[in-house]
Amino acid sequence: MPFKAGDKVAFLHEKGQGTVTKVLSALKVLIELEGIEIEVNTKELVQVKDITLAEMTARRKEPAERTKHKAIAKPHAKDVLVIDLHAEKLNEHSFSMSNQQKLSLQLDHFQESLERAINGHITKIVFIHGVGNGVLRQSIRDILKRYEGIEFSDGSYQKYGAGATEVRITSRNRFKESY
Repeated sequence: MPFKAGDKVAFLHEKGQGTVTKVLSALKVLIELEGIEIEVNTKELVQVKDITLAEMTARRKEPAERTKHKAIAKPHAKDVLVIDLHAEKLNEHSFSMSNQQKLSLQLDHFQESLERAINGHITKIVFIHGVGNGVLRQSIRDILKRYEGIEFSDGSYQKYGAGATEVRITSRNRFKESY
């Protein structure tokens, strides 16, 4: 990927972010990192893009998008699906992502998992989101409020700790009319 001066970048295999100050060649750039300029191979970098709050809002997927996913086997109604939404479980390079990028990744995975459960025969899902500062938990619950036939509560503290939300699908209706 060609970089240009001013691009925000993160290292692929290390923590840290910087800004490209000068492109030396197709394979080398100068990066300002905490007040120091260092020369880095472009293969060790990934561009970091700022995500606006408007881009992070949940959206309803159209039926054509839903069919892109593999069909899941029909589980028994008594089965409980457990989905871990911790960023490091969803993407091995999450350490180089901004908080906004991690939240977007987690919410996308949450939405896809919920849609698959609604389309399948799953009646109970537990989303493990962790405790943190509560942004992911609140975002999940705001999305769940938009659905009819969905009930949710805190997950079992004994099984999952304080950072889980249990979702029960009581009917296969989609969104509330006000959505």
